[in-house]
Amino acid sequence: MKITVFTINPIFPDKVTGGASKHLYYITRFLGNQGHQVEVLCPESDELGSSFVLHDNVEVFPELPFNLPFPQPYAVSPPDLSIIVSRISKRLNNADRLYIHDGEWLIPDVYESIPTITSFRDNIYPESVLGTFVGKPDAIISVSDYSSDVIKNTAGLFFPGLSKRMHTVTNGIDFDFFKHVDSSNLAKRLGLDPEKDIILLHPHRPEQGKGLAETIRVANRLVHKHGLSQIKVLIPEWIGSMVSSGDSIFYNEMMHLIQDFELIDNFKFVPWLPVERMPELYSLGDVTLCLGNIVEAFGNVAYESLACGTPSIVSRVGVHRTLFPDELIEKVHFGDVDGVVERIFAILDGKDWHPDRVLEALRTKMDIQKQVQSYSEIITNCEKLKPLTFAPADSSGETTYKLPPWVYFKEDYIYHDFHGKFENASELANLVRGSDKFSEEAALHEGISQEMWQEWIRKSWIIPEGLKEESLYV
Repeated sequence: MKITVFTINPIFPDKVTGGASKHLYYITRFLGNQGHQVEVLCPESDELGSSFVLHDNVEVFPELPFNLPFPQPYAVSPPDLSIIVSRISKRLNNADRLYIHDGEWLIPDVYESIPTITSFRDNIYPESVLGTFVGKPDAIISVSDYSSDVIKNTAGLFFPGLSKRMHTVTNGIDFDFFKHVDSSNLAKRLGLDPEKDIILLHPHRPEQGKGLAETIRVANRLVHKHGLSQIKVLIPEWIGSMVSSGDSIFYNEMMHLIQDFELIDNFKFVPWLPVERMPELYSLGDVTLCLGNIVEAFGNVAYESLACGTPSIVSRVGVHRTLFPDELIEKVHFGDVDGVVERIFAILDGKDWHPDRVLEALRTKMDIQKQVQSYSEIITNCEKLKPLTFAPADSSGETTYKLPPWVYFKEDYIYHDFHGKFENASELANLVRGSDKFSEEAALHEGISQEMWQEWIRKSWIIPEGLKEESLYV
């Protein structure tokens, strides 16, 4: 079978730019090993020339003139967009399947005659969000139950039958690769002494929302309030061709924050490591920090770190709230610096955690072989279906409402993943304590004003119950 793959991220022969690209390699390699002919279409890049072989039966064609680096890949001229459409259309002429990695191809007419599978790797970047509404795939893959619930409770409200096309395939981890390894060579290269230094890892792209500001504030508290001058925070340097103007501005702001807190000696900037060396980095750290408010659909870093034997601390944002139970991964409310510091001290003091239980849970939930096998079956077995029909969501006075998956309560305060903050919502908290589903009529009967009810809808604190999903009130 000939399978054409579209990805809006550039693919390099010798480095991986993030979790989405890494999993694309796993998936295409597996398909190639099965004997399928796989061609990957991706954006042009200054660092890439002609096509190259990524793996047996897998060839990459960096021939699409999208705008790089992010954001706004579709900020291209009409002639360039025409070239993109023309080149993709030509590739599809003799293809058996189209697989869209991350749902960011936004012109569905191009694939109206070929079985098409879309996977959504995130629920935050504009092209992916728009893709859930305008795409017309025959099968949809989400990487977590959380991500699936977001799609079902947004685009799914307007396209009856969408949920029947959805498959949840949790990201897998290659446990033969991600495991505790000797990190002494990397420590020496970076000028670190693991016997003396307390090494905190922030292995994320330097972009807003990934938690760098929160990590800096945690380091400030540890160094200047608790006297831990031996703190070393490792931060990767981003790939030059992928640095946007927004990334540069944010990076400079963070450098000023480090200087203002007098933490220059406590931060070490590490060249972007090839994926082959990531187990060394994870194994070198004492704690991995994932403290951002970006709405991860999965969040590979936290779980790869656990696989390598290094505890992770994550914000209760997006998938991290529910993917792993609290006893197996440290969770804090977003912005809770004191909570992070408390957990770091507990880990450094030898808190009784159970790496064997953690690894067992990881192996059960995140089997890489199961992941790629599932992708292969979904892609190769996909058939062409009629496009879903748009239908307005029901919002009459008798409509049942519920809390969406992107909110949760901390006492009387509600956190909204896509707003990235807590707000007082005591009246709603009282209402949902009585029942996790409610109508406007019932709310008004309980003394909620019409204005407040409309405000809850406007803020998307409540949504129509278009699908029977369990409430995530915690």
